[in-house]
Amino acid sequence: MGVKFRKKIRLKHKLWIFISILLVLIISVLLYFNYCVNPVIISTSEAKIKSLTSRAVNSAVQTVVNDSNVYDEMIEITTNEAGEITLIQAKSAGINKFAKQISQTANQNLDLISSEGVKIPLGTLTGIPVFVGLGPEINFNLLSISTIQSSFKSEFTSAGINQTNHRIYLNLSTNVSVIMPTASRTIVTTSQILVCEAILIGKIPDTYLNSSSLDEMLNLIPD
Repeated sequence: MGVKFRKKIRLKHKLWIFISILLVLIISVLLYFNYCVNPVIISTSEAKIKSLTSRAVNSAVQTVVNDSNVYDEMIEITTNEAGEITLIQAKSAGINKFAKQISQTANQNLDLISSEGVKIPLGTLTGIPVFVGLGPEINFNLLSISTIQSSFKSEFTSAGINQTNHRIYLNLSTNVSVIMPTASRTIVTTSQILVCEAILIGKIPDTYLNSSSLDEMLNLIPD
């Protein structure tokens, strides 16, 4: 009886030792991923993700712009009998339509990026400089956030005698989340894209040249 009891004690003792070692290994692996692997994934993939996101946004803008006369749909110019510009006004319906088309098309492009993911060499994940770029590639999934924040910027510049170049830029802020083994990280990409421009003949009222009034009109549209 005494021998069997001692054997059971030893077996339980070995079992606890095994469980303890296993827990230590699991915790060590989790800590390693959290403090060594995750930062490497972020630093390696951030530039690539920003590049892919900018490409997706630019492609969306190009697609929408090529399908319509954006300036005429967004801006209305009023002149007096002498042909002088008296009013430059934003068309809310046209701006709203343009912003929605950009958002939808950009989201579609971002979904394609998400399905492809980001590939990082296994050696890079070790965090050891000698192994960076070596080994088979591991694919990490991406999750694109459907909301894209947008705003417009209007700019007037001289284009010659009695001529003014009016440019409208679209500022887009997109979020892409990297799903890592033990955590996730959102990477924000901002882009400013020229969406349309026109040469205006005649004097431009100072209320538009030297103020942000037109910007405010352009941005009174929900994202």
